[in-house]
Amino acid sequence: MRYFTFDLISKANDWTKQTESAHRKAEQAFESAAKKYHRELDTLEPRISRDAFKFFRNGFGRDGLHDARLLSLRVGDGLNYKPDGSKPFLINHQHAAAIIEFLNYEQDLHYVFDLRGLSRFNSDLMVEKQSYAKSLGDLYIYELTAADDNRLQLGFLFASGATMVAQFKKLVFRRSPVARSYELGEIYD
Repeated sequence: MRYFTFDLISKANDWTKQTESAHRKAEQAFESAAKKYHRELDTLEPRISRDAFKFFRNGFGRDGLHDARLLSLRVGDGLNYKPDGSKPFLINHQHAAAIIEFLNYEQDLHYVFDLRGLSRFNSDLMVEKQSYAKSLGDLYIYELTAADDNRLQLGFLFASGATMVAQFKKLVFRRSPVARSYELGEIYD
C-alpha cells in the first residue's frame, strides 16, 4: 500500500496507544495521504473504465468496500482452463491473471476485480486469531495507483493488517447487485 499503510490507519483510528497530540497528527497525515492519493487517482482516469474510476474516486460509505468480505481470490496462469483432459494446457499461450471477489458489508453488492496482464502479486493474508469465525476478517481500505507508465497497482488493506497488492496491465471491474432475501441483522447468527 502506497498511501494507506496499516501504521497510518491504526494511528489515525486511535487503535494504538498514543498521546492525543500524536492521534491528531495521525489524522492530519491521513487527510494529507487521501489528498495525495486522489491527485494520483485522477491521473489514472484515462487508463481505467468509467465505472472503475467512479468507484475508486467516490466509492466510500454505502458504495464502498469498507468492512467488505473477501469471497474468493484466484491467481494463476490458467484461470479459465478446465483440467478435464479434453485439451492440453498450452504452456506458451497462458497469461497470468488474478480475480478477486468481495461482498460488501450490507451483502447486497458483489464486486469483481479481474486483473489482466498480471506481473506481480503479493499477499500476507492471515486468519484473525481473535475472530469468532476464524475468518480473514473485514476489508478496511483499498487504493489504485500507477505501478509505472504501463501497469497499475491495486492494494487492499484488511483491518487485521493483512494486505493484497497486485500489479497488472488491465483492470476489468464489475459491480452487480445481490437480491438479499434476509435482514441485515441475520448476518451475525
